[in-house]
Amino acid sequence: MLRIISFLLFLCILFEPLRSYATSKCPPEEDKSDSPPKIGNYVLSSSQQPGPLISFGQNILDEGKTKIFLFSDVLGGSQMHFIDAVPYGVYGITDDFCALLSIPVAVNYKQNKSHSSGLSDMFLQLEYAFYNQDTSQFGDRATLVANVAFPTGSATKQPPTGNGSSSFFLGSTFNRTYVNWFFFTSPGVLLTTSHKGQKVGNEYLYQVGFGRNFYTIDSEWIFAWLIETNGLYTEKTRFKGHTDPNSGGNLVVVTPSLWISSEQVTIQFGIGLPVAQRLFGNQTKNKYLLASNLSWLF
Repeated sequence: MLRIISFLLFLCILFEPLRSYATSKCPPEEDKSDSPPKIGNYVLSSSQQPGPLISFGQNILDEGKTKIFLFSDVLGGSQMHFIDAVPYGVYGITDDFCALLSIPVAVNYKQNKSHSSGLSDMFLQLEYAFYNQDTSQFGDRATLVANVAFPTGSATKQPPTGNGSSSFFLGSTFNRTYVNWFFFTSPGVLLTTSHKGQKVGNEYLYQVGFGRNFYTIDSEWIFAWLIETNGLYTEKTRFKGHTDPNSGGNLVVVTPSLWISSEQVTIQFGIGLPVAQRLFGNQTKNKYLLASNLSWLF
């Protein structure tokens, strides 16, 4: 608990000066003459423009706005599957600073003959857009992302639905949005802590993707396709000074998806396929990932 409190204080110290600076220094009215035209991706507000399905971050809303999401996925392989439902909400504290609360649920986990389900590790996330730049052709945005996960899942169930201890995430994102095209990249690291002598390996994320708006309807709906490449390197789990040889490794998944959005609704779904797997020891390899995300903007 002390580590969680300390990390939350660190987040406040990290983000508050940036948020205060943005609020006090930015002019009340920006010159819109250099903004991209209101066509293609720009027929809707930035929160409704195409974005990644699997990758983290890029959840910036206007001040006072709220967006409710329901993300779900199925990760499958030989004699195993992991089905998750992840409801979460995002609130715009300012135009550049947002908070996210997620309560994931392990709907059905199966590995060999073992089954489990229940609450996973919930987390609180803050994201700050420290750089925004518009030109007549495109818009750039860079953000800092930090979150803390609470051990609400179970590390003793088989398969486990949580790490059994708190964890801390730090990352950043950058995206460039043209009238029709969209590009992004987002590196990050998840730092885990020990519980009863066990420490799940830290995770290192490297992500990149692009997409294209291919149709709009009456300046009210956007249809786009995206392709994401999500890399995840996980260190081996340690238990009382000993390393589990059948844990950790590197996984790269490519996920094409379809995006549909209006002024309030977003719908996105895709299929991910592993293109590289180097799992340490004797581990079952992943074969596919199915994912979807639904949201409503208030």
